[in-house]
Amino acid sequence: MKTQQCIVCNGQQKYYFSKNFDVYDLVKADYWRCENCGFTSSKTHFDMDDATWALLNDAFHKDAFAREDNPYNRNQRYFNQALMLSLAKKHNILEGNDWLDWGCGVGSLSGQLSSHFGLHIDNFDMFVRPQLNAVAEEDLSIRSYSLVVNTAVFEHVRSRDTLNEIEQYVQDNGTLAVHTLVRGEIPADPDWMYLLPVHCAFHTNKSMDILMQQWGYTCSVYNEHAKLWLLFKLDPGLVENKTKKLNDILGWQYLHFKTGFMDFWP
Repeated sequence: MKTQQCIVCNGQQKYYFSKNFDVYDLVKADYWRCENCGFTSSKTHFDMDDATWALLNDAFHKDAFAREDNPYNRNQRYFNQALMLSLAKKHNILEGNDWLDWGCGVGSLSGQLSSHFGLHIDNFDMFVRPQLNAVAEEDLSIRSYSLVVNTAVFEHVRSRDTLNEIEQYVQDNGTLAVHTLVRGEIPADPDWMYLLPVHCAFHTNKSMDILMQQWGYTCSVYNEHAKLWLLFKLDPGLVENKTKKLNDILGWQYLHFKTGFMDFWP
């Protein structure tokens, strides 16, 4: 049986299932699953040349953003993410003021942070010009940001080099914020709602925990309204205490804490 190497744990990926799309010149995608960590990726997308991949993304996003019904509920998510980050900042769960949104698109999260909470975040995107706070790639410095955010990015990443590129901008004691869908097991179901034409990488709780260990992160918190994880390199006890204080003030478990990866979704 043919195999390929997992970009997360270097385990062996084998054929898992296929889905027919027949949209945007994408006919069918074959999904492969890692036998060790469960990370599942589309071999079809991974094997595309960069030009074909760019054309697929451009066609999909032009179509999706043109729709007035906002099918992926982005505005609500951006607001809840901005609210979560502002609360974490106010209660010293997040420290430092140097923030970066990597793969920001037009900069919607930045707009929510600025308009409602008076917070600044730099915006970088390889394919879209952000509408505010844009920084060029040559102006980004390794290990220079106390917080690096990426929302709806991990499911588009086709190489380990790109994952490492995102993480390299986090300061030694900084925080990485990740928004993507993570669950215990990726279903072998062509009708699964997350199989969009431009989604090619699907993380499990185990694959994310492995990434955290590889990158030196110790603990994480999650908020289900923002659908955002904060990954920390700090002492877990310190993060847990700060998280508990915020939850106590709010009177409910707004943030969910765990040493290692917070496996909120089964």
